Amino acid sequence: YLIKQNSTAINIQSLSTRPDEKEILILPFTVFKVIAIKQNYLNDPTASISIEIELEECEDPNDNKNESENSDTPRTSLSSISDDIKDVEEYQKFKQRKRRLYSIIGLLVFAVLSGLTFIFIFIFVIQKNFTPATENDDDDYPLPQGCPNISNRSSWNARPYKSREKFASLPITDIVVHQLGSLNSIMNHQDCINEIKEVQNQQMDTPALQWEDIGYNFLLCDDSDDQQKTYVGRGWKFIGAHCKAHNPRSLGICIIGNYTSIKSLKAFKSLIQCGITKNDIMKNFTLVGHRNSRNIYEYYLEYFRNDTDLQYNNQASKKQFWCA
Repeated sequence: YLIKQNSTAINIQSLSTRPDEKEILILPFTVFKVIAIKQNYLNDPTASISIEIELEECEDPNDNKNESENSDTPRTSLSSISDDIKDVEEYQKFKQRKRRLYSIIGLLVFAVLSGLTFIFIFIFVIQKNFTPATENDDDDYPLPQGCPNISNRSSWNARPYKSREKFASLPITDIVVHQLGSLNSIMNHQDCINEIKEVQNQQMDTPALQWEDIGYNFLLCDDSDDQQKTYVGRGWKFIGAHCKAHNPRSLGICIIGNYTSIKSLKAFKSLIQCGITKNDIMKNFTLVGHRNSRNIYEYYLEYFRNDTDLQYNNQASKKQFWCA
């Protein structure tokens, strides 16, 4: 079993796997030098070759002289797209850098989208309904003809409110009546200022409350003049904090002192008629009572039952509506 090819011979008798058969292995004996071992991207489904070995033939100076001189095409790598080949270790590092880059980009995109969402909600939802803390505002004046004189917030030195939420829609449907002070108390303008400021301080500073402003929309006080004075709390346009479950659709009116006096009754009626004229109060409103002011509610419900100028919802039936 001595086979000769191109002046190169190898004895393969001892290498035969089936000695009984005379196998013949023709093996050209050419020496190559390994130039580089390269590997395609592992995740490239289009690659036809996984591993490429770049070789350089060690040519015989006698047998291959003519071949070397006549060849016009240099020997190159098996692949024509060398840019698609990476060293394994370098490729693994590249994938790790790519994953980190994608993670950073994802976090940046998430942060930007979250910021834009917050800005959108703040500007178009929260900011639309809330006004920031400010000094006393005296809007909604002058009033239509027939409305009572209403003293603005600066008249009783109100503290700046922290924020405000506007009514979602007008006119409002409910009037909630409250009472503070004793029936026998006679109060002048300064007494009323002190009382209203004390109410605001208590409602804004008490840890269990900490409201944004005084809770009532209007307060009636002062028996020293011919007509009892009306003071602005949160006013016509802003939701009060005086009657749970009814706040978003009601005005809270607080009478300080003797609520049974003719001055108090006239001032209360005049204020409601003014709101109806302004289209801030529904003509067929509902009179609601607070459980801490039961007496004034029952008294007003009975007193105005036969009043033809106020056509409120529960006037004839005297049906009682309560809140806490």
